[in-house]
Amino acid sequence: MPIPLEPSSTSLCCWPAVRLAADIRSGQLDAEAALEALLQRIEQTESRIAAWAWHEAQAVRRQLRDRGRTGQGGVPPLLGVPVGIKDIFDTADMPTAYGSPIYLGHRPRHDAEAVARLRRAGALIMGKTVTTEFAYAHPGPTVNPHASGHTPGGSSSGSAAAVADFMVPLALGSQTGGSTIRPASYCGVVGFKPSHGIIPTAGMKALAPSMDTVGIMGRSVEDVALAYQVLAYDAAPPMQPDAPSLGPPARLCWYPGPHASEADDDAWRVLRGARETLLRAAVPFGHVALSAAFERLGEANRCIMRFEAARCLDGEFTRHPEGLSAVTAELIAAGRKTGEPQYRAALALAAGCARELGDALRESGALVTFSAPGAAPTLAEGTGSSVFNRAWTALGAPCLTLPCGASAAGLPLGVQFVAAPGRDALLLALGVQVERIFAGQGR
Repeated sequence: MPIPLEPSSTSLCCWPAVRLAADIRSGQLDAEAALEALLQRIEQTESRIAAWAWHEAQAVRRQLRDRGRTGQGGVPPLLGVPVGIKDIFDTADMPTAYGSPIYLGHRPRHDAEAVARLRRAGALIMGKTVTTEFAYAHPGPTVNPHASGHTPGGSSSGSAAAVADFMVPLALGSQTGGSTIRPASYCGVVGFKPSHGIIPTAGMKALAPSMDTVGIMGRSVEDVALAYQVLAYDAAPPMQPDAPSLGPPARLCWYPGPHASEADDDAWRVLRGARETLLRAAVPFGHVALSAAFERLGEANRCIMRFEAARCLDGEFTRHPEGLSAVTAELIAAGRKTGEPQYRAALALAAGCARELGDALRESGALVTFSAPGAAPTLAEGTGSSVFNRAWTALGAPCLTLPCGASAAGLPLGVQFVAAPGRDALLLALGVQVERIFAGQGR
């Protein structure tokens, strides 16, 4: 049964984070009014969506009151903006269970660094969003806000659903395979996976540290960029969102990729339609030729993940095997059987492909490719395939998915843009402009 998505167009729930932050900072909007609108939305829809692993309205109200009493110097950039936090990030004032019964009621002593940066920027931590078990594959209870019989994707299930359902304007996710881009595509929101290592992962439950990356979800690229500038180690340069056109060198390259046969008809229709829309808007397209090594990156991602997961989750596997799902236990067991030479070869392949992608995109902005093989599958089918995300995660590249149409059944579909590692600011600037083109064409 479809779930009603949109609140009233006049509701503060619909306001983007950029507008909320600007109006709260200027005094034109009362932060309490914005918070109450979002709390009311959660109260109305959470019983149907199940986006939250932990949420307590009074705890968020206390955050707002306490911030007023501390009288922080200056005006922080996210002042009064509520943010959802995937439940693999430690929070000192909220339980953190990592999607596992093993950690039920666990109370960390410190915030994860990403959470601490959000707090210092003035954000209100709305609660902990549902994650799959240890950010891998075993799903939680969250459903897709567009159709309750379908998955929101994983592993950042609750974050994608909470943003899509107007419970929060921003949410933290993570990605080790396709855990930000895929659920964002399935739920019809913007998802951004930065370059590996740009946003600190300290205090985030590790699955595969060589690839684990903090992700950001929002309903616009400008909102995501606002959060990114707070979270990144180095502040991003100005995005110049009012630039009249993309123009060289920020051209795009068409790259369905070596697994294109796994995309369904809806995904192909939307991807081709996006290219046509961009060409009509005079966005330049270039050619890119990537080597056959890119065909092996998906398996390299799986190899690195299982090898490192077996070590990161060894304590849980050894001491609490009864608390693990079968799929997580299988991942760890497979990782224990994976030899170090195979693991080192996978890391070397990813490093080589990262250099190759940087060279290939030296005079271009980004690749244009699939976000997912299609729309969200049913809950019974699992959280969906990350086949179009694994390669880019393995080599640490920044990825951005933008909503871009719907399946024949009316479920959201996204298009993914991939830049060379380290070119996050360029990708976000490009995303702002592409998003405006899509909006102008009604996509």
